[in-house]
Amino acid sequence: MNYIDNKKVLGLAVLFSPIFYNYFFRLIPRESRNLAFDNPDFINIGLSSIFFIFLLFVGYQIKISLNLPNISISIVLYLFSFFIFDSYFLFITKMFNLKVVFLFINFIWILIFLLNKKTSRTQIIFFFLIFYFLREFTFEHLFNNFELSPKTYTVPDETEVWIPVTKNIFSNNYFYGLETITHNGYGLLIAYINSITTILFYKSSVFSFFPFIKNVFYFLTLLFIYEIKGSSISKVVFSSVLTIVTLNSHWFRYLFFNSMMLESGVSYFFGVILYSFGIAKSKKEKHIFSLLLGFLFFSKQFIATLAILYLIYLFIKKDIKIISLIIGLSSILIAVINSFLLKIDMTWSTYFVFFNSTPTAHRQRSVNLENIFNIVNQFLIDKPLSYFLLILFLLFLINSKINYFQYNKLVNLILLNTFLVFILYIFIWTDVEYGSSYRYLMNIFHLIIPISINSIDNFILNKVKK
Repeated sequence: MNYIDNKKVLGLAVLFSPIFYNYFFRLIPRESRNLAFDNPDFINIGLSSIFFIFLLFVGYQIKISLNLPNISISIVLYLFSFFIFDSYFLFITKMFNLKVVFLFINFIWILIFLLNKKTSRTQIIFFFLIFYFLREFTFEHLFNNFELSPKTYTVPDETEVWIPVTKNIFSNNYFYGLETITHNGYGLLIAYINSITTILFYKSSVFSFFPFIKNVFYFLTLLFIYEIKGSSISKVVFSSVLTIVTLNSHWFRYLFFNSMMLESGVSYFFGVILYSFGIAKSKKEKHIFSLLLGFLFFSKQFIATLAILYLIYLFIKKDIKIISLIIGLSSILIAVINSFLLKIDMTWSTYFVFFNSTPTAHRQRSVNLENIFNIVNQFLIDKPLSYFLLILFLLFLINSKINYFQYNKLVNLILLNTFLVFILYIFIWTDVEYGSSYRYLMNIFHLIIPISINSIDNFILNKVKK
């Protein structure tokens, strides 16, 4: 039996109080706010809420239909299903517009829902009809009458890489995006999901970026927190502080919940898949989770590496069978097959070329130890987030043995990702800008969530023997 230690809860409140003080007494008084109902920020939040409700409903139907452990992993499966199908059948889908794939996969999902005896056919039909009418009339009116798409972007990669390739995928298809991407070999899972989720709301044939589609990852993160095993008070504490940290930190808020690069998406997908792996019970679940983990190969550099290494690790530790490993690694196999048959660049081939090339006078691969301090200082610029993570780290250390025992795999992955980032900038990217190191370090943010909730529980809850 557990009971809450009120003194420790008070201590926790004191520890997190500087974050709340900074926001409510320093930032809010200095900011001017437009509280009108036609404020585009409010409209974006409203649209993001509708998007979340859509994903929540679809995720719940998938959870029931496939008997999966939580809604979060079901939502990930739904979002990945378009890309997985397109990758496996690229030799066919290259002849069709992306909207054909969008309609086909949604049709398959709706058919699965309707044929399942556990679901309510009336609810499903009614829900999708309501959403269809909203898309055809309400959403179109909002897009035509309000400035919901940003005119400027904070990160150069958005305008140079991700917007052009997402436009090409959205207006044409995945194959065209692979053919025309300026940074050859980049994984396009994120750009693809950007395109698919935009089609859900936007009827135009020309892509426009809408922040509300990225804002949804804030709500999805709250759902993930809710579904994690832990006490309600720990989840409320973590969610509340995370919300205030997000409001405090412009860079964290932009990068995770507004950016075209969808860092929150990568982190969310990785965190949800790995957490679900930890509670998987059946072979079917492990097959599905292996498939999803393997297709993170097409996401971002570090996550792609960690995902494949973790799949192999699970097989070596006999946590998954050979068939699950093959299913997971089929992502790499299909990338190789598509590269040869369709004459497109192999995913991440740019990095193979980089490592195999001879250093030039302008790019010497000498050791740059200064980048250790550069990376740390770059990260510490974001003071609210840094302080938040420091407190979470201290809470982890207080009961480090039990906290590590319960989530040792996730902790090891966080340490490995951090190690790889520093190694890359010290020995390989010695003369590359280190501003992006913040993004690479935060790619695993959602792995921190279950560890932190567990750490808060072990700190504030006292066990009493009956």
